[in-house]
Amino acid sequence: MMKGNRLFVPIIIVLALAAMLAIPLAGCAGGVGFPTTSATPSLSQATTCKSVNPQTGEAVEPTTTFTSDTLEIFGSAKLSNAPAGTEIKSEWIYVPEDLLIDTWSTSAGGTQYLSSSIARPGSSWPVGDYKLVLYLNGKEAASVSFKVQ
Repeated sequence: MMKGNRLFVPIIIVLALAAMLAIPLAGCAGGVGFPTTSATPSLSQATTCKSVNPQTGEAVEPTTTFTSDTLEIFGSAKLSNAPAGTEIKSEWIYVPEDLLIDTWSTSAGGTQYLSSSIARPGSSWPVGDYKLVLYLNGKEAASVSFKVQ
């Protein structure tokens, strides 16, 4: 009778350990869960510049002062944490007359640089103050002031 009890005790211990391990794992049937963050989409590093990198859209030669004979003025900003389909819009404004010169819009997602530009109107830019206003899903997200001298 002693021989039978020796085998019975280890089996009960193994079964008890297996049951204790199975209880915490029962909630993991769908896989391991990791904490998630719902990061807010944002625009940063907004700037005007002489050109942009054609592969990345990142600003090249950032500046806030242009000459009246500048052929094209570029704007660049970094979009971050944006879900697909996020709406981005830019408005180019001549400040002295509060004149909307041009607009540009697109939808994008992820983290990337976006750029837009405006070409010189005629033979020269009107001298004065300008601004580039950037919108994210219809709300103003950034603004860059610049001058033409």
